[in-house]
Amino acid sequence: MGLNLWDIVIWWLVLEIIGLVTLPIASQVARNLKDNGYSISKPLGLLLLTYLSWIISIFSGYSYFTVLVSIGIIGACSFLICILKGKPQVDKKYLIRFELLFAAAFVIFAIIRAYSPDIYWTGGEKFMDMSFINSILRTSGFPPHDPWMSGTVMYYYYFGYLIVADLIKLTSVNPSVAFNLATASFFALAFTTAIGIGYNLTGKIKYGIITAFFVTIAGNLVGFLQLMEILFRKSDVINNILSFNYWTASRVIPDTINEFPFFSFLQGDVHAHMISITFQLLILLLLLNIFKSGSLETIPVLVLGLAIGFLYPLNTWDYPVYLVLSILVIGYSAFLSKNNTKPFKSKYYLKIIMAISAVAVSSYLLYLPYHMSYKLGKTISFVSEGRTELVYYLAVYGLFLYLIYWFVIPKPTKSFPRPLYLISALILLSILSFVLKFELLILLAPLLILSILSILKEQDNTRVFVVILVITGALLSLFCELFYIKDALGSANPAYIRLNTVFKLYLDIWVLWAVPAGYAIFHYRDSFYRKKMWGIFAIVLIIMVSVYPVFATIGKSGMFRGEPSLDGEMYVKKEHPPEHMAILWFRNITGQPVVLQAPGDLYQWNTYITAFTGLPTVVGWAGHELNWRFPARQETDARWSDVNRIYTSLDSDEVAALLKKYNVAYIYFGEAEAKRYGSPGFFDSHTERFGKVFEYGDVVVYGVSKNSQNR
Repeated sequence: MGLNLWDIVIWWLVLEIIGLVTLPIASQVARNLKDNGYSISKPLGLLLLTYLSWIISIFSGYSYFTVLVSIGIIGACSFLICILKGKPQVDKKYLIRFELLFAAAFVIFAIIRAYSPDIYWTGGEKFMDMSFINSILRTSGFPPHDPWMSGTVMYYYYFGYLIVADLIKLTSVNPSVAFNLATASFFALAFTTAIGIGYNLTGKIKYGIITAFFVTIAGNLVGFLQLMEILFRKSDVINNILSFNYWTASRVIPDTINEFPFFSFLQGDVHAHMISITFQLLILLLLLNIFKSGSLETIPVLVLGLAIGFLYPLNTWDYPVYLVLSILVIGYSAFLSKNNTKPFKSKYYLKIIMAISAVAVSSYLLYLPYHMSYKLGKTISFVSEGRTELVYYLAVYGLFLYLIYWFVIPKPTKSFPRPLYLISALILLSILSFVLKFELLILLAPLLILSILSILKEQDNTRVFVVILVITGALLSLFCELFYIKDALGSANPAYIRLNTVFKLYLDIWVLWAVPAGYAIFHYRDSFYRKKMWGIFAIVLIIMVSVYPVFATIGKSGMFRGEPSLDGEMYVKKEHPPEHMAILWFRNITGQPVVLQAPGDLYQWNTYITAFTGLPTVVGWAGHELNWRFPARQETDARWSDVNRIYTSLDSDEVAALLKKYNVAYIYFGEAEAKRYGSPGFFDSHTERFGKVFEYGDVVVYGVSKNSQNR
C-alpha cells in the first residue's frame, strides 16, 4: 500500500492550518514569551478545537460541521485580535526553523510507524484506543457511548480520542491510517513544543533542541545496559543488536510500569498518557509566560485554567499535578511582581489568592458537563512496603538527577556548611533511608532542601522557574513512595498496587525534570567547551541515554524491512480475511446498534468488530472495564455471564430475553466465538428468529428479529 503520502500531506496541512488560525490568539495570550507564542499555536489550537467541538456537540450533536464551526470560531477570534491588536510579530528565521523541525519530526516518525503500523491486540492498548476513536466518530453527542459496555457512557477520560476524531473529520483519512498519523503528530507536537520551552528559557534554539531531545527522544540508562549485555554475550551479536527489545526499558522497577515519552511514542498506543505530553508542555509555556510577565493578567490566567482543566478529561492523573505546579508558579510570580514594592501588604496576598482561585475554578467549571458524567471512585492509600529501590530509580532518572543536582547545588561560600557536616548528614540520611526501607529518601530529601535554598537565594527569575519544576518532580517522586491510587489491578494482585500510580506519575516526572536538565546544559555550557570533568561525565551519560532511541527504533521497526504502510488494519486483511470482510460489511451500518461478540479476554484476538468499526458490544475487555469502574464490578461480571449464556443456552426464550435486555441487533460468530463456543448450530436452527445477514468463510452474522425479542 506504500507510505500513504497523500494522507501524510493532508494531515500535516490540517495541523498547519490549525496552528496558523490560532496564532493571533497564541500571540496575544503568550506575548511575554521570546517567540511571541508561536511554539504554542498548534497545541493551543488543538485544545481550543477539541473544547469547542465538545461544547457545541453537547447541544447540537457531533459531526463534521461541528468541527468546522469550531475552527470558524477560532478563526473569527483571531481575526478580531488582528484588527484590534495588529498581526502577530514572529521572527521569520525562527519560524522557518521551527516549521522545518516540526515537519521533519512528523515525517520521520510517520515512517517509523509505517514499519510497525499494526493495531494489534498484544502488548498494549491499541484495541481499546481504536475502539474509542471509532466509537466517538459514530457518536451523535457527549458523553459518548462505551463501546465495550453497550448502553452505558464511556467511563474513561476521552478527550485524547476526541482530538484524533476531530482531525479525522477534517482530513477524511481512514481511521486505521489516522491512528498512526496521530502518533506521529503527537510526537512532532511534543518535540517542537519542548523546543519552544528551551528556546524561551535560554533564547537559543539549539538549547531548545537539546531540551526537546531530553523530553521526547532520550531513553533511560537501561537501554545502554541492554546493549552492553548483548555485546558481552558475543554470540550472534549483530542479529541481537538489530532485534533489540524496546519493551525492557519500560519495566525497570519491579511490579510497575515506568514508561518515558520515547517509549510511549514508539509503542504507538494512541493512549491518554502519550497524548497528554504535548499539553503538559503547553501548560509549562503558559506558566512561563505568566512568570515572565511579572503580573497576573486576566486572559493568560483564564487560558491557563482552560488548559489545566483540559487535562482532567484528557488524562486525569495530570490534573492535580499541574494544578499544584500552577499554584507554586503563580504564587511566586505574584510575589515578584514589579509593582510589588511591599510584598507583605494584604492586597498582594489577595491578588495571589484571586489568581489561583481563578485558575482552579475555571479549570473545573469550564468542564462541568464532563464532571457531571464522570465520577472518580478511586481512593488514595498508604504504601507500607514495596517501595522503589535506589538502583532502579537511578536507571530511570540517572542523567536528569546528575544534571539537576549540579544545577541546584550552591556555589561554595564561607557560610556554606563544611564538608564534614555534609558528609555526616548524608551518612545519617543513608542509614535512615535503608532502615525505613525508603531508599529514595537519600536522593530526594537533599534535592528538595537544595532546591528550596536555591530559590531563596536566587536572583534570576528564569532559574527560579526551572527550580520550581525540579521541586514539583521531587514531590511527585515522594508521593509515589508514600501513596498509591487504589484500583482493580492492586485488588487482584497486591504486588501491583503501585503499578498505575508509578506508570502515570513517573511520566510526569520525566517531563518536569527533562526541562531543567536541558536548562542545566545551557547553564554549564562552558564546562563542555573547556572539557571539564563535569562536562565529560555529562556527555557520557547523554551518549548512554541515546542508545535506546537508536536501537529500540531499529528493533521495533523490524530493521526497516518489508513494505511500509500506515494502515494499521492491513494485517487483518492478510491474516484474518473473513473477519476483515465482516468489518467492511459492518462499516456500512449507520448509528450504533449493538453487536454481540464473545466477551473480551485481555490482549487476545477478540472484539475486533468493535475495535475496527466502533459498534458497541455487550462486554469487551472486561479487565479494563473493571479497572475503570472500580470498585463496582457487578455489572461487568453479569454481562460476562449473560453473553456466555446467549452463546451456549439451548433455551430460545432465555436467549431472546437476554438479547432484548441488551438491545442486541446483530450476533457475530467468527474466529474468537468458534474458539470459545464451537459451532453456531443453535442460531442456525432458529432461522425464524435469527436470520443470516452476512456470511463469508467461517464468519456468520445473524440479524436479531425484533419479533423474536418480544416472544
